[in-house]
Amino acid sequence: MLTLERGGGHWRNAYAERVLVRRLVMATQADLGWTGCPAVERDPQRVSGAWVFRGTRIPVAALFENLEDGVSLSEFVELFPGVTDQQARQVLEHVARSTAAVVA
Repeated sequence: MLTLERGGGHWRNAYAERVLVRRLVMATQADLGWTGCPAVERDPQRVSGAWVFRGTRIPVAALFENLEDGVSLSEFVELFPGVTDQQARQVLEHVARSTAAVVA
């Protein structure tokens, strides 16, 4: 399981944290095969067709923008009612798998 919380020594330093988050932000703009991620959905008639967390109008990009601003995963879930911790983690895991496949 992918862990992106601060304070647990999972990110080595602030530079590595920034690089990872920027990579994830850029990745959300690419086609990462989001149809394979059960935590998200897209409807051309809602939120300008952006990928959103299933059952909400909250864009997936909001997660990465908040991470870039230093918001922890648990804080993000508190700030955006309707998004579950499980959904946020599924999105991060999906991006990690997708970007790993592109790099490999």
